[in-house]
Amino acid sequence: MAEPLKPEELASALRDLTAWAAAHAPVEESPLRARIRDHLGCDPAELPVVSKEIPVWERANLQVALDAYLAAGGRSHEYVGLSAQRGWHMGLAELAQRPQRGPRGWVSYGIDPQAGPQEHVTVQVGERTIVCVAAGLFLIRDDEGPLIASVRSAEEHGPEPGLLVEAMAASREPAEAFLADVVRLMAVHNVYRGRVLEVGGTHFGGTSFEVRELPKVTREGIVLPEGILERIERHTLKFGEEADRLRQAGRHVKRGLLLHGAPGTGKTLTAMYLANRMPDRTVLILTGAGLGAIGPACEMARALAPSMVVMEDVDLVAVERDEYESSALLFELLNEMDGMQQDLDVVFLLTTNRPDRLEPALASRPGRVDMAVELPLPDADGRRQLITLYGRGLELRATNLPDVIERSAGASPAFIRELLRRAALLAVDSANGDLVVGDGELAGALEELTSGAGPLTGTLLGMQQPPEPA
Repeated sequence: MAEPLKPEELASALRDLTAWAAAHAPVEESPLRARIRDHLGCDPAELPVVSKEIPVWERANLQVALDAYLAAGGRSHEYVGLSAQRGWHMGLAELAQRPQRGPRGWVSYGIDPQAGPQEHVTVQVGERTIVCVAAGLFLIRDDEGPLIASVRSAEEHGPEPGLLVEAMAASREPAEAFLADVVRLMAVHNVYRGRVLEVGGTHFGGTSFEVRELPKVTREGIVLPEGILERIERHTLKFGEEADRLRQAGRHVKRGLLLHGAPGTGKTLTAMYLANRMPDRTVLILTGAGLGAIGPACEMARALAPSMVVMEDVDLVAVERDEYESSALLFELLNEMDGMQQDLDVVFLLTTNRPDRLEPALASRPGRVDMAVELPLPDADGRRQLITLYGRGLELRATNLPDVIERSAGASPAFIRELLRRAALLAVDSANGDLVVGDGELAGALEELTSGAGPLTGTLLGMQQPPEPA
């Protein structure tokens, strides 16, 4: 009779039995991989995966493109969520891999692929809310056969990871055709076309686009010396109206316009007026932190032409290189303006209060800025028109207008607008009914802006010292 096993011998035998069982047990694939295999009708590990990275600011356009693709006649689909592993979603290549036995016999997928909840993120585009897929699989079937597509965040490289769209089919051609259709539909259904977009930066150094509603600015709201606004309109509006005829004649329609002048002379107002006059043109406005998003803004301008790129205070990035180190943003701006196709109807509208600081490479080379227009401080007649313009809605009963016009020499349109606002505020204090602005209110408001509030207030509103009399 054999002697009973010692405890350590029994433990060793059980370990060996467990290892043998693991090594010889049938390998079971995950339920998610089984769904992929059943949908495609073959082993997905042997199929090619094609992919395309989409900038994260194009998320809404990707979603409307997917919606349009999936809604096509004769096409059905199922959306499957993906489980996240430490914030990361597996791609099609990882999901398709065969389970492997580890060194001790256990089954390993790298990370066990499982279906998860359907993840969405909302993107606000003006008044429209678009619900977008954050990460998931689409099991698609149409006349061309089965196809699987996935959407997820790309691997982090750069300030802000983009979106990765992947496709897998029985052969490479249908997967590539799917990606081509998505890119085409993104252009056809672009949600930003014809809108006014404020370009900004994100906390992670990326780019954001926010739809804006601009104030309605009419031609009567722009007070400039005769001929100036006409030149601006000809270089922007007229070019756009005749773009096709100009192209046929071999003329390029890409153009650059620089508006310069003292603060408050109407550069931004003029840009708003032009945007109002071209409602079908996509307008991208870069200012402040948005000046760092020159590349994405110009990429969108190309895709959505006819378009207009407005860069306010361009001297912040295009300073004279003799004064400061060369700016990477300046080089990016120059490259974008040079690289833009000549036959694209794109307007670059730049504004600055300091044209003397502009880099000559921007201001002097043809094809970058074709026209520079100075918006001067208004003369006496201009100030009279501005008082009438900004006095609308008030009952003006002033007899001292000539004195106000004379004392406001050197004032910008922004100063005149604030003057009438302060006068209205003073009138409120004494109003028993109608809001009446008389001599006292106008004189009090002018005194407050020029003396009482200190010289800095006038400077902030664009008040300049009038020239010395000859």
